[in-house]
Amino acid sequence: MKKMIQEHYGLKAIDLFKVNGCDAFQLHQTIFLLQKVQHLSEEELYEIYQMGQFLQDKREPCVGTFVLTKDNNLFFENEKVRYILLKCRTVKARNDIQLGSDLARFHQKARSFPYELSNISRIGQWKYLWEKRLDQLEGFWRGKLQSHPLNHFEKQFVESFPYYLGLAENAIQYLVDTELDDEPQPVDAGTICHQRFNLHTWNNGMYIKMPTDWVFDHCGRDIAEYLRYLFFSDENNSSYYTFINEYDRTTPLSAFSWRLIYSRLLFPLHYFECIEGYYLSPEGERASYEKELTDLLNESDKYEQFLRGYFGTLSMRTKKIFLPRLHWLNF
Repeated sequence: MKKMIQEHYGLKAIDLFKVNGCDAFQLHQTIFLLQKVQHLSEEELYEIYQMGQFLQDKREPCVGTFVLTKDNNLFFENEKVRYILLKCRTVKARNDIQLGSDLARFHQKARSFPYELSNISRIGQWKYLWEKRLDQLEGFWRGKLQSHPLNHFEKQFVESFPYYLGLAENAIQYLVDTELDDEPQPVDAGTICHQRFNLHTWNNGMYIKMPTDWVFDHCGRDIAEYLRYLFFSDENNSSYYTFINEYDRTTPLSAFSWRLIYSRLLFPLHYFECIEGYYLSPEGERASYEKELTDLLNESDKYEQFLRGYFGTLSMRTKKIFLPRLHWLNF
């Protein structure tokens, strides 16, 4: 690693340590992270680089920015593995963070991103992406149904899928109705979001905002995924209200936003990722997914309660906003 860093960047890494799963080293007050980016195309890397430069120009704190190679490239390859080097001024993880407010300010700043993105934009694509994912998993489920489940995980998958199929179809219909019924407001413009925003996305030991986490999407993506994360990690319901109220106080959300967030929470992404993760993992690494699926199924009633309780997260200012409810959830 040290030799590669010296060869491609002309930087001398004395001591390597790990940050967020990456090899890292420090020079003066700057931390450098060497990251594998096999999952990102050259076009995607260029768009992420553009967003990083934009946020740096906007003085967004703690953003990891690309270090160009000595040949002025965004990445280098070694033994068919693609690497990038990111740098960021060192800031210790904060305990006093108001995550809802900070995320709202981040989104607010990033809404003025001036360039068109074609590779990492997800804005307006949820319906297509969800339908595609649902069709793929349904086809896989039918195959397992015909071949008869072989183990406990597959039996649970075969038995539980129809319920989550219904939940996903409800989510897609709710999304379609939202786009038909409600008019997007300025707050609904595309912004820089994250694949799966959670408590550790920024607070990763060094408080670094990693550009490789980014996609261009509606702010509701990050809000919904953080609420989903809270459900599966925190029994304290007040965390939902705190986060939502902090965000809404900093950047008031529209009715369109509230409905989009709800449609994303309805879509059982946690279930899809568990099933996909199991079958994409080597045999020896599947035990964690077996436990995760059992836990998800045991908590399905609680998740329905969470979906019912979403309407209670509306702040006092937004109580007048009408959100259609799903009758089958027994409100």
